[in-house]
Amino acid sequence: MARSQIGVQTQFSKPFRQIVLMLVVLVLVTIGTWFALPRVAGIFLANIWLNGFIFFVFVVGVFATFWQVIQLNRSIIWIEGFAANRAGHEATLPPALLLPLAALLRGRGRGSQISSSSASSILDSVATRLDELRDITRYIISLLIFLGLLGTFYGLATTVPAVVDTIRSLAPEENQTGIQVFENLMTGL
Repeated sequence: MARSQIGVQTQFSKPFRQIVLMLVVLVLVTIGTWFALPRVAGIFLANIWLNGFIFFVFVVGVFATFWQVIQLNRSIIWIEGFAANRAGHEATLPPALLLPLAALLRGRGRGSQISSSSASSILDSVATRLDELRDITRYIISLLIFLGLLGTFYGLATTVPAVVDTIRSLAPEENQTGIQVFENLMTGL
């Protein structure tokens, strides 16, 4: 943020670069999914409920992350409007991220000073709200990891009995040659 002086416009940095990077990564993931889908569609459809839920949580996480950046951008627009004393800005509702700051600033007026203890309290409040938003993202990431591990164990639980049955079928019966036993192994696998 540039220092605000009389006649100088206050400017906050907006998260345009981060939004562009997020969109680029989202496009790259979509392109990679498009090319990989024919090869992994059978695997995905093997347990459509679990894999569909994992995909749903991923989509919710992407939307939540974009929503957080949009909220940050709205907060920047609101604080710039307050600092510039734009007409009609008093009627706008402040974003949830800046509610304590908005209450303090509107109560004191545009030209008043904020004490260091008030500024520290406001910064702590904003930092707490930002940490809460990050916690939601961390929770979604942890949930995706857990669901991926759950899917792995489910796959192992369904594969291991099939391998055991295949190994049991390798016991040669009378009149079976080695080639027929090997064919049983190949069919079972």
